[in-house]
This record gives sequence, C-alpha cells and structure tokens, in this order.
Amino acid sequence: MSRARTADDILNVNVGGKKYTVRRTDLLADPRSKLAEWFKPGTTKPIAQDKGGNYYLDRDAKSFRHILAYLRLKKEKFVPSLALPSKPDDLAKLVGECEALNLAELKEMALDLLTKYQRTEEQHYVTSYVQMTLRDYESFQFEREQAYIILSSFFLQNVMFRIKLL
Repeated sequence: MSRARTADDILNVNVGGKKYTVRRTDLLADPRSKLAEWFKPGTTKPIAQDKGGNYYLDRDAKSFRHILAYLRLKKEKFVPSLALPSKPDDLAKLVGECEALNLAELKEMALDLLTKYQRTEEQHYVTSYVQMTLRDYESFQFEREQAYIILSSFFLQNVMFRIKLL
C-alpha cells in the first residue's frame, strides 16, 4: 500500500500491539530522532506495516505513550518534562526506548529524574538506618538500666538477708 507523505498526515501506528493515531508532525517534533527519520515526508526508508495497513513499530507500547506525550509537548513548545512517568521502573524503561529511538533530550530528562529518585532513596535509607540505630541504642540503654536496677535490687536484698542472719 503506497501512501503519499505530507507533514500534516494523520497516521495509525501499531506500537507493540497498541494502536495510536497520531499526526505526522508529532512524530517529526524531534528532528534528530529515528521517528523523524522514518516518518518525514519524502523518506525512502520503508516502515513495516501490520495486516491492517498500520505502521508497525516493535517497541514498548507503554513507554511509547510517554514518548508521544513528549513529542506533542515539544511541538507545542510546552514543558516536555510533563511527559515523564512518575515511577522509577517506567522511567528506566523509557531511557532504553529513548536510546533506541535517539530521543536524547527525553532520555536526559528521564535520567536526571532517575538520579533524583536514587538520591532520595539513598537519603531515605540513611535516615531509616539512623532512626533504626538510634532506636536500637535507646532500647539497649533502657535494657541496661533495667538490668542495673534489677541487679542493684537483688544485691541490696542479698545484703539485707545476710545482715538478718548475723
């Protein structure tokens, strides 16, 4: 099936089994990306198609949703970082997809956010460790004081008992 390629086409793209309807201009928003290379008007690179005639990309559909959001925000000159997923696992997958599709800016934003998560987790771990250590030390001190009180009481009772024997 031959299609004339123009910049304002509306395309059906099957990404890993999930179908997206997207404007070609959205896919061209990052001119250095492989998506721009594959979908720019006049390109001679063939793009695979599924049985329904949809363009087919063998990529992660969930990550592609964030990629599309990024491209749309970038095209609209809005804040592209709003396209980033909130979960670290999804961010890590997105980094891989960005690498494969040559989306350097989105990849850097995702890596920056992953680094922040890592620092936060490390701080959380250190804080938890310090809190646990303090709690354990306080428990140790309390148990030691209790043992001292019990030992002192036992010693005092023992002395009193010996005095009575005299």
